[in-house]
Amino acid sequence: MSEEKLSNIQDLLEDIKAILLLSNNEKIQQAKQQLLKEGSEQKKIYDLCDGETTQEIATALQKSPEYVNSNISLLRRKGLIKTVEKDSKKVHEQRF
Repeated sequence: MSEEKLSNIQDLLEDIKAILLLSNNEKIQQAKQQLLKEGSEQKKIYDLCDGETTQEIATALQKSPEYVNSNISLLRRKGLIKTVEKDSKKVHEQRF
């Protein structure tokens, strides 16, 4: 498959995702509130998942990278974040 076709598919999928997020925003917010209790460590870590590395999040929270990584794994299993590679670094991003 050509690079152009793959890019078109990716654009289409992003459009579909945006429509689904908009149409289900209230349900998504309710689910996030249930999964992320206000003031919890996981909520703090989730809030910092905006393109940061594990080490950067650990430094911001003054926690060990192992502790943060453990919580990131839990957040990933809950479907709240994803880990991607950018500029040859693994960074964490919120899905919603």
